[in-house]
Amino acid sequence: MVKSVIRNPKLVLSGAEGSEIASPLVVALFLVSATGLIFEITLTRLFSLYFHYHFAFLALSLTVLGLSVGAALGRFATPSDPKSASGKDLLITLVALSVSFPLAATVMARLPSAASVLPYAVVALIPFVLIGLFTALTFARFATQSGLLYAADLTGAALGVVSILGLLTLMDAFSVVILLGAMAGLAAVILAFSSRLYLPSALLTLLFGASLLGVNLASGWIGYSPERLTSVPRDKTMVAVLQDPSQGAHIVYTANSPFARVDVVETRDSEAKFVFTDGGAGSYMLRFDGDLEKVAYLRGSVEFIPFTLGSTERTLVIGAGAGKDVVLALLAGAEEITAVEVNPAMVRATRHFSEYNGGILDRPEVELVVGDARTFVERTLNKYDLIYLNLVYTQATEPANQALVENYIFTRQAFRAYLDHLAPGGHLTIISHSALEGSRAAITALQVLANGGKSLPQALAHMALLMVPADDPTQRTTVMVLGKEPLQDAEIRVLATGANRLGLQPLFLPDMFELPFAPLLQGSTLEEFLAGDPTYDLSPTDDDQPYFFKLDPGLPPPVRQALVIAAALSAALLLLSLWPTGTAGGRWGWVGLVIYAALIGAGFMLVEISLIQRLQLLLGYPTLSVATVLGTLPLASGLGSLVSQRWPEARLLRRVSLAALWVGAVALAYRAVLPPLVRWLLGAPLAWRVLATIGLTALVGIPLGIPFPSLLRLAARYRQRVALLWALNGAFSVLGSTLAVVMSMAWGFSWALATGAGLYLLLVALVWRLTRVLP
Repeated sequence: MVKSVIRNPKLVLSGAEGSEIASPLVVALFLVSATGLIFEITLTRLFSLYFHYHFAFLALSLTVLGLSVGAALGRFATPSDPKSASGKDLLITLVALSVSFPLAATVMARLPSAASVLPYAVVALIPFVLIGLFTALTFARFATQSGLLYAADLTGAALGVVSILGLLTLMDAFSVVILLGAMAGLAAVILAFSSRLYLPSALLTLLFGASLLGVNLASGWIGYSPERLTSVPRDKTMVAVLQDPSQGAHIVYTANSPFARVDVVETRDSEAKFVFTDGGAGSYMLRFDGDLEKVAYLRGSVEFIPFTLGSTERTLVIGAGAGKDVVLALLAGAEEITAVEVNPAMVRATRHFSEYNGGILDRPEVELVVGDARTFVERTLNKYDLIYLNLVYTQATEPANQALVENYIFTRQAFRAYLDHLAPGGHLTIISHSALEGSRAAITALQVLANGGKSLPQALAHMALLMVPADDPTQRTTVMVLGKEPLQDAEIRVLATGANRLGLQPLFLPDMFELPFAPLLQGSTLEEFLAGDPTYDLSPTDDDQPYFFKLDPGLPPPVRQALVIAAALSAALLLLSLWPTGTAGGRWGWVGLVIYAALIGAGFMLVEISLIQRLQLLLGYPTLSVATVLGTLPLASGLGSLVSQRWPEARLLRRVSLAALWVGAVALAYRAVLPPLVRWLLGAPLAWRVLATIGLTALVGIPLGIPFPSLLRLAARYRQRVALLWALNGAFSVLGSTLAVVMSMAWGFSWALATGAGLYLLLVALVWRLTRVLP
């Protein structure tokens, strides 16, 4: 079949012989899908540099809308008779896509202001629109081969996931976007060579992309320039430091990783360097040569207070950063320090300046763990005298964070794990940005102790909370101390003395200052206590709702905006799809297929995002988690799609109903069994946890890949309206991903997973009805 197509090159792109499709088009679709996924993840890195991470989510949602817009345009570009298609539109789209990537990188790098996300989002939309257009045209032209095409599409996405992890380590995000132009140019060359159309233009775009990439890697001409930015978010403190003439600041080292970008900034202060993660979340790298007397001044800092309470012989530092907290532990006499750091770029940056910081992460007293702190604590058998968390807040958007997950180290389950790993007389200490965050940490700790059988007055005897008074609420650093046992009188006196010496305001000290928490001592429940001030949401967070830093009630404005946009687009495309038209396949059959596309669009994303969140704790290494879950899911779905292509159309609906039933049943089962199963598997070796993650993902991933390509095969009788179904599915996918976030914030990811399961079970009933109305 392929040989007959190659003998007539124009058939490579035209679909003139209906079911025939040539391998060059499959390869091109594979490459285009890979560029789309790489661009999607890279944008989270770019937007995390410029905006608060909530806006990174909003921008990502807006860009994904481009796929639906492009597919909707494909509805009008698809000829009613495939035999009339020349295929030039596919090649023109690829050439335009190849040019759009470097142009998008250049424009975003040159935008002078970060006051609004809109200009960046508009620029980022263009490549997605072209990807959506190319994909929709391809599927519309070869709808009967949708199983094969969808398998190529998903396999390309899996390649994108694996590739981006290495690319974001080797080069900056802007260079990655330029590289995508070369990849799209390669796809254009493959099609142009096979079809003998526009070959010089395709070669030119490939050479342009490759040359520009080489120039940028050598010169950094297109890149992040914080020195010239205006109107940046307040939490991007690196920009303020660099633009402050009195600091004389400049970037001296940059390290990239899929997790976040790290910049080391020197100022006129030779005793310390700033280290910023994605332009914010600054930490300090101290000049240290091993002589503790030279850093003895740190004993007078707020951060040192927890080290004065008792034994610190075995200390666990969560969020090692550039090593300052490790220096504090050494100064306190710690002999065994376990330092956990999630970002490998931070470790590379710190080691790069080992002569300056005394090789702080590689000292004999220090065991460095590069990975997720929560997973480490759940797995370790060690007990610690002090577990120390100092301003553990990355402000970074991880590759898997389209679901806007914040942090699993501040949930009730995490606090329980910390308490379980304290030695007798040990302390858990959390130093937070503000009184609100400190209060939420304290309330979470009280809830954990109450769940363990203590009354709230008994639980309060374990806790102390101190605050730095400041006019600026963001500067009110708090120190929360939680004892394994009730705090002793001597410990309380040490805290009171330290607070008095440093000018701290006690928010709670047992038997000394108890006013803010007095209602709990007098019999109020935590729920009643929290209801007394509804201005902020300080309720304990949970693994199912890990939004510790979401302190305002309701949805964050960017999430609300994303929900409105996604709902509006979905409604508009739904109305357009149902607009009366003469369809050869039957009016009511078309209506059923439209509902089918909407159900699997939203359902797929609800299941996928919830599954990612449930499994990411299991592996403990963010990069490995992304590669395993987001790599396995499209590969498994692609396998399901490929298998479905072999099924005769007469049996397609019945088998789709079985696949949908399987997805719904497994998703509902996962809702109940995954949390305890993950906790049970945490003790297994890494290789077994990887295999378990792959198996659990594939179990639902294979059937997830069956309904959509089957839908397009069934819709082939409607000719030019196939692209409209693609667009509708994309719009409801965006709506589903946004709903996953909304539902997780309101009720938890478990309910998002249950809703996705319910949509697939609805599909079972719909498919049963379609068997009676489709001609």
